Amino acid sequence: MRRGDFNINGFVGSANGAVITNWFDTGIPERKITLNDSAVGLDRAILFDDGNYANREFEFEFSIQADTEAQRKSRYTAFMVALDTGKYVPATFYFDDQYQYQIVRTEAVDVTRPLVFSSTRIYKVKVSAAPYKYLLNVANVSGTSLTLTNPELYYAKPHFIVKGTGAINLTVNGVVTKLTNVTTSIELDSVLQTVWRMDGVTVVNENAKMAIGNFPLLKPGANTVSVNSGTVEVEPRWRTL
Repeated sequence: MRRGDFNINGFVGSANGAVITNWFDTGIPERKITLNDSAVGLDRAILFDDGNYANREFEFEFSIQADTEAQRKSRYTAFMVALDTGKYVPATFYFDDQYQYQIVRTEAVDVTRPLVFSSTRIYKVKVSAAPYKYLLNVANVSGTSLTLTNPELYYAKPHFIVKGTGAINLTVNGVVTKLTNVTTSIELDSVLQTVWRMDGVTVVNENAKMAIGNFPLLKPGANTVSVNSGTVEVEPRWRTL
């Protein structure tokens, strides 16, 4: 990705006369902790750690150049359609182009015109981003017995697609997740904490087919994933702060 470029949910700056005009820092998210200093007789506050992170907030500034006012409006509208979907959208910036953020706009867009007769507009966009950013260009891996190496220092929450029928054991790093009455395929998402299968274009809830327990995670370093029947496809989702 060249200097000044960005990609917001498929809107690529360099393809639309848009460029980041000021370098910005995406920040490091706050750890979700609670300190209770009301306990009597203790020389420090009691710490409650949620084990998660708050969203990161940042602002990015970019300009759009155009030959005509109609072209400028068309490009700006395309950007807004890509950004404002009512949910998090993927975002990649030139200075951190190995990773993808998940962002949502939180305030009105500030628009300025650098010169009275200029065809250029400068836009400032404030966003809230999910705390983790995800490594790009990571291929899914499939088979019956897999070894995956997590290059990051944080646990990943993967997406599994298990193909087969009947009772299937999904084993991740020696821990077995039991699946029952599988019909053709079943999917587990450790981010969404849910289980489903696809029936054409229809999502069918299959939570009852997974034995009660934690959803599998992939630790930093080497991980083993296997099934005792059928095959498994893993979307690793390597991530970092």
